[in-house]
Amino acid sequence: MANTVALSVGGNMPFYPLYMQVLLGRHVFPLCLLTSLATPAFLVIPWLSRRSSRWGRAALPIVGTLNTMWCLKLLGARSGVGLFLFPCILLAALLFRPGERWLCLGLSTLTLLLYFLSPHLLGAPVIPLGAVQAHTMSVLNAASVATLTWLLAVLLASILEKTNHG
Repeated sequence: MANTVALSVGGNMPFYPLYMQVLLGRHVFPLCLLTSLATPAFLVIPWLSRRSSRWGRAALPIVGTLNTMWCLKLLGARSGVGLFLFPCILLAALLFRPGERWLCLGLSTLTLLLYFLSPHLLGAPVIPLGAVQAHTMSVLNAASVATLTWLLAVLLASILEKTNHG
């Protein structure tokens, strides 16, 4: 599950600056490229998983949370990019085995705290957005989070089906 999600996110990240250029205008494009800096980190997760299953699974919510915090600093809370912390919380809850409960609770709790504290920790965004731009980005980000959550649900249903029938 972690590898599929990591490759899906990593494969889609390079398109995010293009969406931003279309939605916000060409003038923000150079700064928009900064939103895809974590792409290699997502794409290396399957390699890491082959070396250490636990840390490969832990890497996904960690990288996702760090990337979301970075994008929150770039775009600000009004952009809705902070919504990506919710799939990170869900991943932290789903990816760990019973003996790894400490990782589950630690990562999910930290991510939840960052969601609430991020407006106070990050200061003004690097890319200032007007009200219309912020709304446009929040719609894009909400749709992206919904799609990612759908992917998590489908993958989890598949795993549960295999577990119940295998």
